[in-house]
Amino acid sequence: MKKSLDKQIVRRVIAAFVTVLIIVYLGYVFGRAGFTQVKTISAMQTTVYDSIDVNAYIVRSEKYIEYKGNGVISYTVSDGDKVSKNENIADIFESANTSSKKQELDELEKKLASLEQLEKNIGTFTQTPDEIDKSVSEFLSRANISVSEGNLKAADKNILDVLYCINERQLITEKSVSYQEKIDEIKARIEEIKKSDNAVQKNNGINASVSGYFSSHTDGYEQAFDVSKLKELTPGALGEDKIQKKDVSQNVIGKIIDKVYWYIIFEVSSEDTLKIKNAAYLKVNIPVVSNDNILLETECINQPDKSGNSLVVMKGTYMNEQMSNIRNEDVSIMLDDFTGIYVPKTAVHEKVLKYTSTDDEGNEKTVEKSTSGVYVRIGNEISFRQIEPIYSGDDYVISNVSIKEENTADDTEVLRIYDQIVTEGANLYDGKIIQRSS
Repeated sequence: MKKSLDKQIVRRVIAAFVTVLIIVYLGYVFGRAGFTQVKTISAMQTTVYDSIDVNAYIVRSEKYIEYKGNGVISYTVSDGDKVSKNENIADIFESANTSSKKQELDELEKKLASLEQLEKNIGTFTQTPDEIDKSVSEFLSRANISVSEGNLKAADKNILDVLYCINERQLITEKSVSYQEKIDEIKARIEEIKKSDNAVQKNNGINASVSGYFSSHTDGYEQAFDVSKLKELTPGALGEDKIQKKDVSQNVIGKIIDKVYWYIIFEVSSEDTLKIKNAAYLKVNIPVVSNDNILLETECINQPDKSGNSLVVMKGTYMNEQMSNIRNEDVSIMLDDFTGIYVPKTAVHEKVLKYTSTDDEGNEKTVEKSTSGVYVRIGNEISFRQIEPIYSGDDYVISNVSIKEENTADDTEVLRIYDQIVTEGANLYDGKIIQRSS
């Protein structure tokens, strides 16, 4: 009898324990059901472009540079560099070894001039180490910009300035008392090079026949278009059968772009023609040339048939190494740009909001209308924020950063930069309690 009673007590304890577990579990489930898990992104400002993508030909006024002699050619200027008439653009050496020695000699002489200037200025330095560090950062930044723009000559100058600053800092902090030993070492090497090869100082030179921009690259299309007759071109002129490539003589060692303006030519549909026909200037993105858009002037738009394609000619002056060499490229014609807050379309909701308006007689009235907006997370709650789309992409919209007061609802705030936009979440409404997605 006692054993039977003990068994009943055990069963009741187990049953009670199971009941408690069930209650706790159900409480957990219903507790979680009372919250909404959401995913968010920060509202950030961005700029997007409405553009037309085209394949364009780059046309320049180009004159060949010829050299009929023998020897090794060593260019003294880089592609894209501006040169004056009769300026030296290349040296001619008897051998590659002599050319190499001349390049080393030039570098040594640059270093020597820098160190001698430092040695001369010892005792007159006024900059602090911190100021010099700022100068180094600035010169490095300029060098990076010059490299990205293809201006290697400017980049080299900035690097020399960096080295000068570093050496100056060494002197100021007394980590180096004098550079005279290094100067003597460089002078000795210079004399050694000169004595070992007299030809390094005696070389023939090639000078520019006209002023302009230098390029060592030729492709045979230099004379494919007459820049004086570009306005006469019509749709179809860019067909492969219309553009003739010519053989370049073996005596040609480069070319000079001898006009300030260069041109891009492209063909567009009648629909795209309407988008650009009234634009005197447009920005163009040429990825291989620059990360920045290049401003071009519209030279002409030839459209014989109003319902047909047109041939567009635009001109510009921007020049660097890449610009001096490209010929046929995919480019983007920027029609307009839109700066605002990036919002994924999946985060956009429609909500009926109330607006107060005033008529001509000063009477106020309240109207209701459907308005676009997003839900944002504020702490553990969500709230509706009004947006004003100014541009729509495939899967996003750009919302105006500053919505005019007359376009805002009475009791609803507008989306601001850095708000946490809810991109995923079910049954969203103002004031709903949420929990962050893990």
